Amino acid sequence: MRHVPSPPDWLAAQSAANPSNPFLYLEHEQLTFGDVEAMVGHACLFLQAAVSTMKGHNAAIWNTDPKWTVILLLACARLGWPATILAPALPPAVLARHIVQVPLTLLLFGAGKGPNEAHSRTFDGAVEHVAVEIPVVGFNSSAPVRSQPNAHMVGDPDLEWTQGWVFTSGTTGTPKAINVTFGNLLWSTAASSYRLGYRISDCWLHCIPLHHIGGLALLFRSLIFGFSLCMRSRFDQHEARELMERGAVTHAALVPTMLVRLLDANLDLTAPGQRFRTVLAGGAKVAESLRSECRECGLDVVASYGMTESCSHIAAERPGRASRAGEGPALRHAGIQIRNVDGERLPAGHQGAIWIRGPQLSLSCELDGQGWFQTGDWGLLDDNGSVHVLDRQDGVFISGGENVSSRHVEESLMELPEIEVAWVTGVPDREWGHRVVAVMQPSANRLPNEHALRHRLRTGLAVHEVPKQFVWVKSLPRTELGKVDTAAARKLVEDLQQ
Repeated sequence: MRHVPSPPDWLAAQSAANPSNPFLYLEHEQLTFGDVEAMVGHACLFLQAAVSTMKGHNAAIWNTDPKWTVILLLACARLGWPATILAPALPPAVLARHIVQVPLTLLLFGAGKGPNEAHSRTFDGAVEHVAVEIPVVGFNSSAPVRSQPNAHMVGDPDLEWTQGWVFTSGTTGTPKAINVTFGNLLWSTAASSYRLGYRISDCWLHCIPLHHIGGLALLFRSLIFGFSLCMRSRFDQHEARELMERGAVTHAALVPTMLVRLLDANLDLTAPGQRFRTVLAGGAKVAESLRSECRECGLDVVASYGMTESCSHIAAERPGRASRAGEGPALRHAGIQIRNVDGERLPAGHQGAIWIRGPQLSLSCELDGQGWFQTGDWGLLDDNGSVHVLDRQDGVFISGGENVSSRHVEESLMELPEIEVAWVTGVPDREWGHRVVAVMQPSANRLPNEHALRHRLRTGLAVHEVPKQFVWVKSLPRTELGKVDTAAARKLVEDLQQ
C-alpha cells in the first residue's frame, strides 16, 4: 500500500515524481510542479526569518492574485500552520464578522496586495501578531530550496490536522467558519475520484475563488492526483468557450450562472474529436431546461450536491449518464437519508429533510448519535438512490394549508421568456399563513402583464403556489459566485411590507 504523505508533502511528492509536469496555467505564465515547489520553499525560508516563532500560528491569507494565494497556502501547510483564505472584496464590517470566528495570529499577503487602511483597522486587534508582506522578487527561481522540517512532515499522517477554515457562502445569513482537516480533503478527493475519474493528463478550468470550498478542494485534488489547473482569478465566458472548444482544458468546475453565460457565448462542442469531457456543476441546482440546452451544444454536465461542511460535493452524477433532474447518488463511503420532521427515515420518493454522513464531514458539524448531519436542505431520493434537492428547508412554507417550495415556483417562473431571474419567499399572512411573494428581474427590462402572467402560471402550478404578489427589480442581489443573496433579497421584501 502506497504511503499517504502528510499535508505539507503533497506538493513535494508531485514535484519529486513529476517535476516538469504542468501544474498551473495562469493568465501570463505556466508553472510546473517543480517551479511551485521551489517558490513554496523560498516562501517558507522567508517566513522562518520573518516570524519569531514557528509554532502555534493560524494564518490568514489576503491576496487578489491566485498564484500567490496558492504559494502562501502551500507554504503554510509545509510549516504546519492552518491557513484561512479571506476574500479581499469583503467590506470591512463583513470581514469583521468572518475573522472573529477564527483564532488568527498572522496576516500574510503578496507584495503590494495588502489590505487598505479601512481593512487594516479591521484586522487590528483581531490578528494577534504581525502582518507579513511576502516579496515577489526572487521567488521565481527554479533552484531547489529546502526549508526546515516540522513535526507534521514526519511519521503517520494526522487525519484531524486542521488545514484551515473555510467560510460558508452566507446566502441565508452570516457566513460560518468551517474547520477543514487533512482527512476531510483526503476522503473528499478519494470519493470524488471514484465517481469522476482523474487522470494525470487532465487539465481543469479553475475559476472558483480559493476561499470557497469548491475552489480549495479542486486545488488539492490536483496536488494529490497530479493533473493540471488552468487557473483564473475570474470567469470570462468568451475565454472559457475558447479554451473548451480548442481542447486546452478537459474539464471545468462551474456554477450554473457560469453555464448560462457559456451558452449565451454560443459554446459549441458538437464537432467530432472534442477533447473536452465534463463540467462538474455545483453551488446551486442545475435546472432541467439548462441541462437540455447544455446537451444540445454537446456539453456533458455532471450535477453535484455538497456544501462547505462536506468538503465540496458528497453526491454527484456519473459522467455521461446525467439525468434530467437529480444531483446523483452519494459518493463512496458517504450516505444520504431523507427524514421527516420527527427524524424518522423516509422511503424513496418521499420529500423531507436531507441528512448526510461520511468521513469528509467537517469536525464543525453537529452530528446525531449515528454520525448523521442535518444539511438544512429539503429533497428526496429516487429509486436509483439519486438525491433531488428541492429547496432549503426554510424555503418550504405553508400557504393555505399546503406546502409550497419556493424553488419549484422559481423554476416555473423562469421557464417563462418574460422573466430573467426569480426569487420566491413566503411572507407571514393572517389569511393564508404565508403569502407567496416573487421578486423578479424581467427580460429586456419589459414588465409583463401580471394578470396574464398568473393565468399562464396556473397551467403548471397549483392555485396555492401562484404568487400573490410580484415585486419587480432591475437586478437581484447576488453573491460573488452568482447565487441570489437570499438574506439581502428577503430584507428587500420585508422592507416593502412595512
